[in-house]
Amino acid sequence: MKNKILILLLAVCFTTVLISCGRGGHKNEPPKKIEVTGSAEMEIVPNEIYMTFTLKEYLDAAKKKVKLESIKTDFLALCKDAGVADSNISISSYTGNERWDYFWYKRRRTEPNFMGSISYAIKVSSPEKLDKIVAGLNENAIDNFYISKTSHSKIEQLRKEVKTKALIATKAKAEYLAKSIGEELGEALLIQEIENSYSGYYANEYANSNAVSQARMSYDESGSTSAPNFQKIKLRYEMKAEFRLK
Repeated sequence: MKNKILILLLAVCFTTVLISCGRGGHKNEPPKKIEVTGSAEMEIVPNEIYMTFTLKEYLDAAKKKVKLESIKTDFLALCKDAGVADSNISISSYTGNERWDYFWYKRRRTEPNFMGSISYAIKVSSPEKLDKIVAGLNENAIDNFYISKTSHSKIEQLRKEVKTKALIATKAKAEYLAKSIGEELGEALLIQEIENSYSGYYANEYANSNAVSQARMSYDESGSTSAPNFQKIKLRYEMKAEFRLK
């Protein structure tokens, strides 16, 4: 009798252990889920145009040197007339200045024909302002000028908008894919930005961090602008997400 009771107790315990293990295993099972990626793009007309102008000393018709101080004054007045704020003008390089560059100062003293130069970095908000500056340049004083980069004053906000649209596209894709197999979408388990997303310009670019394009602009022989053609900024982002299937 005692043996029968013992066997019965062992059987009950063994069954309880099996049930317990079965329940625990069920709880630890990974959820059914769907993993998808989505993308979004936006093209932006730049409203920040960065130009570099290099000015140099030269000899006038009487073979007299026109000094840098006079050239600088005329150029800065031209920028002001074009509506460029002082805060958007900075010096990027300076040669032949006796206060700032001793090497070039010595060369200036030993070489009477040495011509000093200065480069300004200027930011404008429209091609029209740039047109006005270029049209008024002193051809004898200008050594070089070029567009160094373009951007937009609200670039960070626009990046956020594109990423949001990419994530919305990701969810929409997950919903119709789940529905196609008779499943219903649950809560998000993972949201991740894909690192190889592209944020830059159509032209060859330096990524600074984010990429910098050489915007294109054509000039006729007189030096005035002709059909400014700033390339649009292209933002493109991809997002990855995982959703539970109910």
